[in-house]
Amino acid sequence: MKKNRLFLGSVLFALTCISFTSCESESESKDQIITFEDVTLGETGYWNGNNLSGVKSVNESAWGSVTEYTGGFKSGELNCQNIFNETYNSWSGMACSTKTDMDSIGYGNQYSVYATSGAGQSKKFAVLCPFDISSCSFSKEMVIKSLMINNATYAYWALKEGKVGYGTAKKFTAGDYFYITITGYDSDSLKTESLDFYLADFRDGKSYICKDWTKVDLTSLGNVKTLTFKLTSTDTGEWGMNTPGYACMDNIIYTQPENIK
Repeated sequence: MKKNRLFLGSVLFALTCISFTSCESESESKDQIITFEDVTLGETGYWNGNNLSGVKSVNESAWGSVTEYTGGFKSGELNCQNIFNETYNSWSGMACSTKTDMDSIGYGNQYSVYATSGAGQSKKFAVLCPFDISSCSFSKEMVIKSLMINNATYAYWALKEGKVGYGTAKKFTAGDYFYITITGYDSDSLKTESLDFYLADFRDGKSYICKDWTKVDLTSLGNVKTLTFKLTSTDTGEWGMNTPGYACMDNIIYTQPENIK
């Protein structure tokens, strides 16, 4: 009888272990990731909306008519907003790139991340250029667990040496900072929460400039459908930031909330 009880106990323990392992694997399997590897870029190695795939609009400005195309690109379940200005051959919002030129300075190198690859040795990543705010959205609310952030090369050399190729930017010194604000919105377009990640921080004796892909925990945002991104710098003048308003993003890890099917 004693041997039988020991045998039954061992079986129950094994089944319990299997049960817990299965539940853990099932939970882990719910995590998904946006890698941007599925975005078609073409021969240039980047996508910025210049294929004119967005919705056309013609707007009047102090300098005359401006033709823009509002659209974006998709990676997995994520829709990334983009505005391409055909008149000035410029863009804002989000682009996608493979560029990793860490040495060239200036606007001509605006699609490069200050790294040798995307996050986790991937090829592609998103470039953020929010003239005001960049945004990306899922079709429904998700729990965004984390994403990877790094400086764009264009911004990095402005922060480190004050070099932008043309124009004026300040080499960062004591008291300066450059950060990105990430804000979540739910399916009713109501703000859930926001957080700041410092791409450069020279306050309180620090002299930090982000130069590696860095994980940012976003669980504090709660259940969100949309993420927005806004850049802030102490090097700001009458016409806005002198620091190039660029950052790079990759590997967004998310899961579906238990209460939303």
